[in-house]
Amino acid sequence: MEPSEKLICFTGPKGTSDFRAIKLFESVEEFEALPMPSVSEVIQTVNFTPGCYGILPMENSTDGEMTTILDKLIFSSSNVRIQGEVVLAEGIASFGLADLHLATSVVSHPMILDLSSRFIKERGLVTRHALSTSDACRMVVSERDSTLIALAPPEVGEQFDLVMYASEVSDVGEIRTRYVLIGQEIPDPTGADKTSLVITPGADRVGSLSEVAKVFADSGVNMLSILSRPLQAKIGMHSFYLTCEGHISQDSVSLAVQSLLKIGASVKLLGSYPKWKGAEVTTPFYSLPQGSLEPSSLGL
Repeated sequence: MEPSEKLICFTGPKGTSDFRAIKLFESVEEFEALPMPSVSEVIQTVNFTPGCYGILPMENSTDGEMTTILDKLIFSSSNVRIQGEVVLAEGIASFGLADLHLATSVVSHPMILDLSSRFIKERGLVTRHALSTSDACRMVVSERDSTLIALAPPEVGEQFDLVMYASEVSDVGEIRTRYVLIGQEIPDPTGADKTSLVITPGADRVGSLSEVAKVFADSGVNMLSILSRPLQAKIGMHSFYLTCEGHISQDSVSLAVQSLLKIGASVKLLGSYPKWKGAEVTTPFYSLPQGSLEPSSLGL
């Protein structure tokens, strides 16, 4: 491995969305990808190996925040910091050997099959599971079965020289997934950064969340998102996973952290990193939640 290359761990095998997302990071030019069987192994390898990096999916447009992965990052590591974020946007197409009308079964990753349920039901297809969309396409090629089709992003299916039958089969259109690059360092500020923190109030009391929010407002820091995670060890207590604008080296963000410590909260820095400049992860819906009251309904 050349000195300029980065060793990046990811949940394998190669060809998964996790692997494709690596190339979206501007800070990653040359890298050696190391596939691993689980998210836990990726996190622990980075946690105990200076100079090693990892990539993790953290949010997608259908399931929102991936709390299982987030919990492992928060509670099972002490040296891991988020280095950056990207959003991988992909459509899902159907691929096969001959003719879509011959298809009787379909293979793909379980999540892709779930997101393409209308396409599958309309054709009465029997589903088969694969470890990744690349594996699904590989199965079609190796089995030479004209009745089997694979569902995969166009970029994946084209690598296997398969015939594309339908260019868009997902129920929700484009699927977006936010990935983070993890390592042990804190990147230098760029002027357009985000900081992720885990905040645990010193006591369980009414208004603890509003107290945390007030600290950021008083410090002039814009909160972007917040997620509450209950602590099993202390019934009633919660940790708040919070992301705000700015770098930890900025006076305003540093002041907010100091103020949290002064009111008895524990604070874990999960990272300060450049903002993603492209399309964000959003829900696949284009309207307000059904049943929402609007100001006009109250005569306001």
